[in-house]
Amino acid sequence: MVSTTAAGPARAAKAVPSWLRRLRRYAWRYVSGVGVAAVLVGPFLPWGATQALYGAAGLASVAAAVFGIRLHRPALARPWWLLVAAVCLATAGNVYWSVEFALTGQRIPFGSVGDLIYLSAYPLLIAALWTMAGRRAHRTGMVDAAIVTSGLAVLMWTLVIDGFLDGGPVTGARLAVALAFPVFDLAVVAVACRLLFTGATPPTAHLLAAALVALLTVADMVHFAHTVGSVTGQVVHNPVSTACWLLGLVVAATAAMHPSIGRPTEAGPLRLRFGVEVRPMVQIVLALLGPAVTAVSLLDELITSHAELPDVLVPLAATAAMSTLLVIKQQQLARTATARAVDLAAQARALTEALEEQRALQDRLSHQTLHDPLTGLANRLLLQERLGHALARRAGGAHGLLLLDLDGFKDVNETLGHPVGDELLIAVAARLGTLLGNGDTLARLGGDEFVVMLEEASPEHTVGVATAVLEAVRQPFLLDGVELSLTTSVGLHTVRAPATAADALRGAELALYAAKGAGKNQVVVYTDRLRSERQDYAQTVAGLRRALKNDEFVLHYQPLVELATGAVRGVEALLRWTPPGQRPVPPDAFIPIAEQSGLIGAIGDWVLRRACTEARPWYERYGTTVSVNVAGPQLRDPGFPDTVLQVLHDTGLPPQALTLEITETDLVATTMAEADEVVARLVEIRAWGVRVAIDDFGTGYSSLSYLRQLPVDILKIDRAFIPPDRGDAGFQSDDLTLTRAIVDLGASLRLTTVAEGVETAGQADMLRRLNCPLVQGYHFYRPMPAPDLAAVLAGPVAVAA
Repeated sequence: MVSTTAAGPARAAKAVPSWLRRLRRYAWRYVSGVGVAAVLVGPFLPWGATQALYGAAGLASVAAAVFGIRLHRPALARPWWLLVAAVCLATAGNVYWSVEFALTGQRIPFGSVGDLIYLSAYPLLIAALWTMAGRRAHRTGMVDAAIVTSGLAVLMWTLVIDGFLDGGPVTGARLAVALAFPVFDLAVVAVACRLLFTGATPPTAHLLAAALVALLTVADMVHFAHTVGSVTGQVVHNPVSTACWLLGLVVAATAAMHPSIGRPTEAGPLRLRFGVEVRPMVQIVLALLGPAVTAVSLLDELITSHAELPDVLVPLAATAAMSTLLVIKQQQLARTATARAVDLAAQARALTEALEEQRALQDRLSHQTLHDPLTGLANRLLLQERLGHALARRAGGAHGLLLLDLDGFKDVNETLGHPVGDELLIAVAARLGTLLGNGDTLARLGGDEFVVMLEEASPEHTVGVATAVLEAVRQPFLLDGVELSLTTSVGLHTVRAPATAADALRGAELALYAAKGAGKNQVVVYTDRLRSERQDYAQTVAGLRRALKNDEFVLHYQPLVELATGAVRGVEALLRWTPPGQRPVPPDAFIPIAEQSGLIGAIGDWVLRRACTEARPWYERYGTTVSVNVAGPQLRDPGFPDTVLQVLHDTGLPPQALTLEITETDLVATTMAEADEVVARLVEIRAWGVRVAIDDFGTGYSSLSYLRQLPVDILKIDRAFIPPDRGDAGFQSDDLTLTRAIVDLGASLRLTTVAEGVETAGQADMLRRLNCPLVQGYHFYRPMPAPDLAAVLAGPVAVAA
């Protein structure tokens, strides 16, 4: 894999022509080569030719510098343009001298207009060097610059200034102009030292600018020393000065054309080869320079005045030694301080990096603790925190809370896989986020549950947002080319202080349960009635658990009567529950709760085992079979066939004596895959000889073709299809249409038909005329305990096997 950061510069480099790259890299070498050739020739030319060469070299230097700045385009271009301006003024001064010499044929006396023009270049050069250093210069650099400048000032005084003041040929205004040159030289040297001695290594272009200052200073000192020695004070043509001035112009152009004019400084002090630092060497040389020059002067006076030699040399030697030792000591202290500073800086950087890493880690951990890893939304902990703050901060204010659960999300995970389900959750989160305003919170509690918290929201606004949520989720989602449609159920709760966050979530949860129980895809607002119903639910669940543990359940049996003979052919086991010290609880009051709480499996296993245990002697003696109702969760349990087989084995009841009753609703309320699995389990159970009955037939939504595919033996007609008995008026033909159709359907499918809810003799006669073989109802028998049923079976109406 190719890094984009590396590819960017590579493409940029390919876009620049090769000749331009070579020019940027080597142009300074070409300029310096041509310039050195001019320097070698210049000192040996006549005065007039030398002046002309000054002008030509200056113009060439300006042109080369401008070209270099335009070529490299440094980020900080101001100092280089100031340097170009300084060279321009210096060149103008040289041109003035050349023109003046060409017109008069004489060398120009010192202090002419050309000198003034030349002097005006110094402030620009000082400004250029000052801005080059920029913020890199600090107190250490200023002190070092002062040391160097002080040492150079001794030499400048001895060789130049003292000669001008001590009866030299230049006086008056010319003297002031002459003295301005060494003063400006000292100022330029100070700024150049400030540029060099900043504790960091400047780029090559800055070093070349400092070299320009050194050449200019040497040229001026040699020139003025010779001028002081002249009788007339006219400008003296000196090869050394000429070479240095010409070389300075070359260096100025080379510096501006060097590729490093746009590079930053490097860490560490300025060093020569083999790691030798420049600053201590310069300081030692200049510390010795003053005593050396003074010694030369004193020796001259000693020779002329015949003074004692030791009186001069001993103090000078001691002063030189002391100066050297002070400089060495200062450098040692500086190195120690620098090393310590570097060590402390490294420790500070390491500590700063460690603190930043710790802070970043804390931020990441805090974010992971308070946010959902899949959607990035707030999690339950952050939601409770914000909800608690809102309730505490807005005393008396209303806050809206929406708890929503995606209807049908489980089917998406099972059919398309969990990765698609995760993408769907992310898409839902993004869509819900568009419905919220500033200050609102969207959280994911886990699975497919989301919460919307609306701070300072009226009940009307909360209902409006809930409606918008329903509509937003109802719109199809397009994921990887697959269009998915689902709905959501929303529990709405408007909370106020002093309610807690836990109370608010509990109320929204109760409303959500009610929304899902009412058919899903709707909003239910929390009321106190929901809380009381939930409390009743919780109490009922606790009672069912206790009933299982303490064996509080009992079975009643309702006989199935053969219409033709009046004999009892089978019985249906019906569950009854009477908590201790309480009234009996109707089955329709606790069976749905058992299914919702997940207890129906354990209760169903108890019913199956107890019914098979009690029915065994009835079957052995009278051939009476037993029917047991099976709930949907039992059918969807993969281990249900094994449970049935184990119960039959443990109780000794033959499989043909057992009938399992299922409802249409338990089949059609599942996915196609689950329905196929349920059918496969029924086929397996039926293969052992156990019969299967469809209970409450006609109340479900299955098609007739689907009924043909089911492994069913018995069709039980729901009481809703048994027409009411009008007494002497009898039954009308319309009353019998559906009942006759179901009986005929059962006969055509070779299924045994059982009519439920037969309560009158007229209904029994009507069903007998319709050829319905078996009936069940209060007209014959009410549900009864096992001992009562045993007495009925032993009576005269019982038919022996």
